[in-house]
Amino acid sequence: MLVGAPLMAGKRRIPARLHVLAGILLAIPILLFAALCIGIATDEVTHRTYNRFYPRKYIALVELAAERWDIPESVIYGVIHTESGFDEHAVSHANAIGLMQLTADTYDWIYFLRREECSPDTIAIPAYNIDAGAYLLSWLYARYGRWDTVYAAYNAGYARVNQWLEDPEISRDGILVNIPINETKQYVIRCTEAEEIYRMLYEGQTE
Repeated sequence: MLVGAPLMAGKRRIPARLHVLAGILLAIPILLFAALCIGIATDEVTHRTYNRFYPRKYIALVELAAERWDIPESVIYGVIHTESGFDEHAVSHANAIGLMQLTADTYDWIYFLRREECSPDTIAIPAYNIDAGAYLLSWLYARYGRWDTVYAAYNAGYARVNQWLEDPEISRDGILVNIPINETKQYVIRCTEAEEIYRMLYEGQTE
């Protein structure tokens, strides 16, 4: 029909690039949503992986020791993870025993500090081992006020760490910056990382 001809002729064609741009703009929300879903799924997988390699075991005993000696649960978990990997039967080459790897001499000394009687036969029992190890961590923190120094003393002995803190080649402003024993240096790094992961994964959670 001739009447319709002028109407058709008056329409403007939309450039092809505008069609492409419109398609992209419409696709952006979909892509963002998909990315969000992938991100959530990835976070879930990552969280489950960390949970697997950084589990919480002996929860009631750790909670009790943390409350009794006023230290973070994440610190206790970090030390247990680093020391024994939650193997309550672990015995080191230096005859350190149990979850928190205490020697018989250290165990006896802890109870001496607490002015309590103890039986050497209890050292490997998780309740006693965790409680004694947590006390030692608390005792060291009261003296140093830094967890990295506490970890160093827990591994190398507080008498040795006291000497390091007086050596300007090892310590600056009360901070150990050049630990001379590589085992202790790596131990501090591992405990620090484990504590941070436990705090990130479980802080505020209750069973």
